[in-house]
Amino acid sequence: MHTFRRYLALLLLAMLCAGCDSLPTAPTATLIPYDRHDVPAVLQAFARAGLPISDIEQDTDVQRDGPRVLKDRWVFAVPRIAPAGGQIVVFTDQSQQNEWTAFIERLRNDSDTRRDVVYTYFHSNIMLQLNAGLTNQEANAYRDALLTLP
Repeated sequence: MHTFRRYLALLLLAMLCAGCDSLPTAPTATLIPYDRHDVPAVLQAFARAGLPISDIEQDTDVQRDGPRVLKDRWVFAVPRIAPAGGQIVVFTDQSQQNEWTAFIERLRNDSDTRRDVVYTYFHSNIMLQLNAGLTNQEANAYRDALLTLP
């Protein structure tokens, strides 16, 4: 009788394993594309946060020998410090962002240009750079709006 139970248990286990192909599998992770945000998304985030901007225009003429690798670049004014404001740079891939990160670090390490990049933020495939004429509180509000993008 004891041997019968052992064989019965093995038979049940074999039947279960035979049906393993039909068992649900764990879902696979969905890759999030790198290039997922654009300038309108950033501007909408600013608008949702009630942040003032004006004179928005596309400008691919990068200053100070900055990297020429980017997908898109827009400049805008902040009314309180106009015509100064900021820029939104969109990257297609991580290598473009890496070049800009290195460029910003070079500017930060130079006492003559450090002030110009004090408010520079990276999120996903976006770089937001704001004029140093803003207060910390104002710059943080723009940064926080950018960070609301998923």
